[in-house]
Amino acid sequence: MDLSTDILEIVICSILISLSVVGNLLLIYCTRRCIGEHLRISFILIFSLAFDHIVNNLVVNTLKIVYASGVELDSASCKVLVFTTIFTTSLAIWFTLYIALLYCFKLCRVVHPPVEATNTNHRKCHLVLVFALWVAGFAVCCPVLPYTGRPGNLTGGNETYPQHSILNCSECKTEYRNEQLEMLYGKIFLVAIDLLPLIILFLVGFRITHLLWEHRKTTYGGIWIGNDLADTEVLRACKLILALIFLITSFWISHFVLVHCLKQFNFYYFAQPVLTVLHSGYSAVSPYLLILINYKINVKMGSFCCKGEGKPVSPTTVFPSEEMSPYA
Repeated sequence: MDLSTDILEIVICSILISLSVVGNLLLIYCTRRCIGEHLRISFILIFSLAFDHIVNNLVVNTLKIVYASGVELDSASCKVLVFTTIFTTSLAIWFTLYIALLYCFKLCRVVHPPVEATNTNHRKCHLVLVFALWVAGFAVCCPVLPYTGRPGNLTGGNETYPQHSILNCSECKTEYRNEQLEMLYGKIFLVAIDLLPLIILFLVGFRITHLLWEHRKTTYGGIWIGNDLADTEVLRACKLILALIFLITSFWISHFVLVHCLKQFNFYYFAQPVLTVLHSGYSAVSPYLLILINYKINVKMGSFCCKGEGKPVSPTTVFPSEEMSPYA
């Protein structure tokens, strides 16, 4: 990369790191303040996603800044860079899908209330699933480590640049032992673990949209009776989740198309900065949307920002007009 591209890369990585670290730490702080007697599963997922975003930016983008500054990365740094990129990207997709499924289920119960009361306390099961996702993410990404490094330190013969291409071809290559391993793991498996959840996420987005439309068209004997606070929180969260789905799918698809379909794109001077934005943009923007999802986090965020005013934040200030019936 030339000097202007290096400077642009450093500036973009610094901005993304700042946005992501500030947003995710604020999200973690406000979420932690909301924890009461019982830890809600939505809080656990928010913690996991925020931690994943912070690791992504602090490791991947920091190493990109080091490389753009003219410091060559050794084989160990290349392994950390490639592994962390694949690991955090996949987990971000999986946890976003988990959050979307959770609130889609909640929205379904709001629109179509169950006839009989059902037990919705499955906290232990959710904790096991979250832990399993972390372990699965680590397990599926570990095989890339032996085949990643600097070109001179690799013994494999089949070079590939997967979906998570990080640096220019002069650094951090992945070379597999044979073509079968390269095709099955490097080009099919690593793409499938992201693409299949994204397809499911897209379908969940359609389901949420349909349920929101059903809720809007629903009448209760021709009289508008409003929603309680819990229902309003679910409705608000689902609308924001649609924005998250749009962001993560558009970023991933754009990155995939530029890396795999436009072979000449890497020769443009702005290629690496653009790929960096597409790769880390979701982790920088999503925490600010996640802050708005949960009512309690909203209240804590409002009280945190308005400490000096001495004005308490009440539920009516968070949802000013949606709770007021037009017949009141």
